[in-house]
Amino acid sequence: MRTRQFLATFGVGALFGSAVLLTLSGHDLDLLYLRLTERQTQIAQLKEDNEKLQAKLSTIEKSNVRKIQKISVIVVASPDEFIKLAVQKEVKKRLKRLVGSNIKLFEENPDIFIEFLNERQFRITDHVVSITVKHVVIGETTTIFIEASKEAGTSLTHTPSLTPEP
Repeated sequence: MRTRQFLATFGVGALFGSAVLLTLSGHDLDLLYLRLTERQTQIAQLKEDNEKLQAKLSTIEKSNVRKIQKISVIVVASPDEFIKLAVQKEVKKRLKRLVGSNIKLFEENPDIFIEFLNERQFRITDHVVSITVKHVVIGETTTIFIEASKEAGTSLTHTPSLTPEP
């Protein structure tokens, strides 16, 4: 009888211990399952983001057209600040239509800027100003370095203008 009681007590204890262990393990398993679900959601979101970026990259690679976004004109030497600003404004105005152009064209023919601008003359107030292109840096922001000089004996007696000399 004693062995039966021992076996019954042992069986009830084992069942009770298993139930407690199952409850504690179940809680841990629920937490692990929750983390697994969160990670799977993150992976799905990252895969979706990756696909969007891959599609955008392939579109960019297909077009692969770099364009001039901005033209910067730097006057490195000029007779005075007024002439410097006027020349800078006029050259920027003349080159404004090149914004949005394909950079490759200018990389293959870098002398285009020099041929277009070098030795160009402008009337500024009562003087004729000649410009010389010193350097051109071609990129999305194309920078042109210019030197401006007053022509000797070119004092004019008419109203100020910024029109090019013929």
